[in-house]
Amino acid sequence: MGDAAGSERPGLVPDTLHELFSARAGESPDAVALVCGTRELTYGQVEVAANRLAHKLIDVGVRPEDSVAILADRSPEYVISLLAVLKAGGLYLPLDPRLPLGRLDWMVAEMAPAAVLSAGDEVADRLAGGAPVIDVVAFLAEPRFPDTGPDLAVHPDQLAYVMFTSGSTGTPKGVGISHRNITGLVLDPHWDNGHHLTVVHYSPTTFDSSTYELWVPLLRGGRVVILPGTRLDLAELGEAIVANGVTAAYFTTALFEVMADEEVDSLGHLAEVWTGGDVLSTAALRHVLDHCPRTTVVHAYGPTETTVFCGYEVFAPGSRVAGLTLGGPTGDSAMYVLDHDLEPTERHAVGELYVAGSQVARGYLGRSALTAERFVPDPFGPPGSRMYRTGDLATRVDRDRITFAGRADDQVKIRGFRVEPGEVVAALRDHVSVRHAAVVLSEARQLVGYVVLSGSRGLDAAALRAHLADRLPAHMVPSSFVAVDSLPLTPNGKLDQRALALSPRSSE
Repeated sequence: MGDAAGSERPGLVPDTLHELFSARAGESPDAVALVCGTRELTYGQVEVAANRLAHKLIDVGVRPEDSVAILADRSPEYVISLLAVLKAGGLYLPLDPRLPLGRLDWMVAEMAPAAVLSAGDEVADRLAGGAPVIDVVAFLAEPRFPDTGPDLAVHPDQLAYVMFTSGSTGTPKGVGISHRNITGLVLDPHWDNGHHLTVVHYSPTTFDSSTYELWVPLLRGGRVVILPGTRLDLAELGEAIVANGVTAAYFTTALFEVMADEEVDSLGHLAEVWTGGDVLSTAALRHVLDHCPRTTVVHAYGPTETTVFCGYEVFAPGSRVAGLTLGGPTGDSAMYVLDHDLEPTERHAVGELYVAGSQVARGYLGRSALTAERFVPDPFGPPGSRMYRTGDLATRVDRDRITFAGRADDQVKIRGFRVEPGEVVAALRDHVSVRHAAVVLSEARQLVGYVVLSGSRGLDAAALRAHLADRLPAHMVPSSFVAVDSLPLTPNGKLDQRALALSPRSSE
């Protein structure tokens, strides 16, 4: 796509997130910022609550770039907690209460947070490991700290959050995202169209699309409609969109396609709907455009390491859909298709996709070797700039169009979530009955676990599933397990998936 110059938008500067929010609160303190059921909180109320909590965090010892774990579901208190951590100079680590305890334990041990914020969840004390635990709901009910923000300088290059993604080496990777990374996204001129002034917060807090759902509307003076608790069914989701006057939403590709089939009328109430995370059905896209004459659909691309979205393709009402591309770059992002020598490929030749610009993350926390491998010098940018090696294969169709052409490694997508089969394999090998294991994606886009069992043990799929459920998120647990005598390999030592499908087996 080439370099795309970023632009300073009126009223917005590339500063820290909490300072931009404070500026909005100062301009319109009585404007509604958060809606959750019958609750409404104004910008002024959120600002005061976050200031008080920030002082509390500093009081218990949080220092610049200390991590603070937030164990909470989507709620106004969760948003207040994010702002408070940033105002205290820290970075937030979102923890979804629905994740397995083993997974939560691992992330907290990896980050060693200086404090844990929760909504009264009893698990918080177990996770804290001696760090202070603050029940945010109880704290805000009895304010004892100043209403004004802490007098603390925070640099835009300080980390704002860490989110963990699946890791090919068997352990998750913590992606460090800075204030500047996020403001690079927020400054994209696309949001100037006014469609994103009422955005629904529906993604899990540990999913990077929540960054868009919260920071784009809040830093642009809009409001966030929070849908709390467990995931709603489609009818409830549609009713919430209509009842709250939601103007924009993000849905994973899988959810968008189901909504297109079952709740297309609800999508018609949106001015704009974004979707991404996997290959999108053009039939579903056409169906929504045909049935929602006032709705713009945006097909987005971007790994967590490039701060949610680094490319997007806009389909305005009435657009003809000939095919899908990765779209134009967000903000000052640049997208390159390069060969093994980091030279641009010829048109229609397959190369690896690299992304540069202010949205490229700092790297993987505590993983310097992996960071050096994936975040490399940008030969097309200014001195010191870097680009992220996505691992996605792509083809440049023409000067302004790039198409996705698969993966350069084994990574797969499940319901919009990135999954490294190596992490699932590592967890399977920890089970006493498993000697060797492999995980592949079936034609039905479901994970299948192949295991070579130890001794004379028979296949116990329920035990394997329970073992993984204690360690991995639900989307990483294979839907079925197959026992094989051995794992066939290609001549270069890699798993031979074609031969594996023909191996003698027993399955459950």
